[in-house]
Amino acid sequence: MDPRIKTPPADLRKQFEMQSGSVDGMNESFRALSQVRSVRAQLKECAAKVGKGPLADAIAALDKQAAELEGAAQGNFFGLPPGAKQPENFSSLNQHFGGILSVADSADAAPTTQATAVYKELEDALGKLNARWTKIQQQDIAALNAELKKAGLAPVDPNRTRDAAPSADADETTSHKQ
Repeated sequence: MDPRIKTPPADLRKQFEMQSGSVDGMNESFRALSQVRSVRAQLKECAAKVGKGPLADAIAALDKQAAELEGAAQGNFFGLPPGAKQPENFSSLNQHFGGILSVADSADAAPTTQATAVYKELEDALGKLNARWTKIQQQDIAALNAELKKAGLAPVDPNRTRDAAPSADADETTSHKQ
């Protein structure tokens, strides 16, 4: 440790806990954001195949829910009056965890009470969004997948990467070229 730093080890531990918690929050929100984006891309593909009707309406409703969870990053964060603060989404949470990481990393000291309060709000918001996303996956995506199966269409898979090949045929074509 730098001998010029006189911060007690307990305060450095608090700083480390906020820093590592912020990194965990960034990773968790990014993982969920990636799943939401994958689902939305798959829904777009399904919507193009379905046309109009009850199945198209179900796809649109699920996409609306996913869009709310995906959100978009915000231009500013600190200094917003409480009434102007938008509801959190996975994009903004990822950004805000990065911001609180910068704050915690800015000095070799315990986090301020304000930074600690913001960090706790972010953790709480992430927990609520994750619970909402889990419920959507277990109920809404499962119900839609049952309808897609009846229509002879591929199910929506939140864990499918956006670059994944849509079918085994694409993999076979690639292997023949080698």
